[in-house]
Amino acid sequence: MRRISSSFLFVVLLVTAGVTRVSASDSVAPQLQRFARTEYLMGVDFRIDLYASSEMDAARAFKAAFSRIADLDRCMSNYRADSELSLLCTNTTKNMSTKVSEDLWKVLVYANRISYLSNGAFDVTIGRVTKLWRRARRRKEIPSEQRLAEELEFVGFEKLILNPADQSVMIRTPGLLIDLGAIGKGYAADEAMRILEDLGITRAVVNASGDVRFGAPPPDSTGWPTGIGALSAAGPPILLQSQSQGAVATSGDAFQFLEINGKRYSHILDPRSGMPVQVRSSVSVWAATGMAADALASAVSVLGPRRGLRLVRKLDGVEALVIWDRDGDGTGAMFRSRGFPLEK
Repeated sequence: MRRISSSFLFVVLLVTAGVTRVSASDSVAPQLQRFARTEYLMGVDFRIDLYASSEMDAARAFKAAFSRIADLDRCMSNYRADSELSLLCTNTTKNMSTKVSEDLWKVLVYANRISYLSNGAFDVTIGRVTKLWRRARRRKEIPSEQRLAEELEFVGFEKLILNPADQSVMIRTPGLLIDLGAIGKGYAADEAMRILEDLGITRAVVNASGDVRFGAPPPDSTGWPTGIGALSAAGPPILLQSQSQGAVATSGDAFQFLEINGKRYSHILDPRSGMPVQVRSSVSVWAATGMAADALASAVSVLGPRRGLRLVRKLDGVEALVIWDRDGDGTGAMFRSRGFPLEK
């Protein structure tokens, strides 16, 4: 553990934002050029950087990858009344089984696993409590204890029964709302990368507003330059080892929080109590997939550094770095697992 001054961090890909085409360096074979494009999907900016042999190949790859992300938005959004997720929650009666798509099934199965492993610190059934706190941030008022208790009656991962025999979902408590905001972007980044690779574009990276999925490295390189950047303009980024074939996701409350009477309430909620995390923090997780990194970053944010790192150590191929500012003085303690890929 060590103290640092630039406590509140986010994963950044060390590339120039807003670039639509970047010429390859002199050392890169002339048939490969670097291209980048950003689209607003799933409520965030998705940026894809890739190497392709022509602008036409790059355009085709961008179209396919962003189309896949848009499809997943239509499947998993809880803002769209017609999404598969919303229809599952609104049309399901008690003990009624509903067969779901392969995408929704994969995400719910993995979410359920992390819920069990974290003892409920990660729980996608938190949807009604999430909506309650969104309203609180808009109105700048704290929900009443009674209202919070009412909404917590609909929270609990044990209320979702997943049946692998027919890939169906049963909701034990009608009215329950599922929120995939802490796992869906990571899965979408994974799927966008898969689409690119299917098209022969292997040297690429997908950045879902800080949840970053890496493919093969750029030409003549061991990986994509990456850092966890300080939010303070004066603070230097914490550099990571160059990344490829994996994912890094960060969960933190630097941008989204509610402050009332001098007290700060994070947008990160503990599903067990329905209350926001009270400590300012930033959690970065490295994992093989974006879905895993995304979900585990949220779980560790709720568990805190010691219990969170105990969870991480139970999982193969997962590493974490936690910045924990318990005193709220703008400095934080850094905790990390042994294998987290900080630059040496």
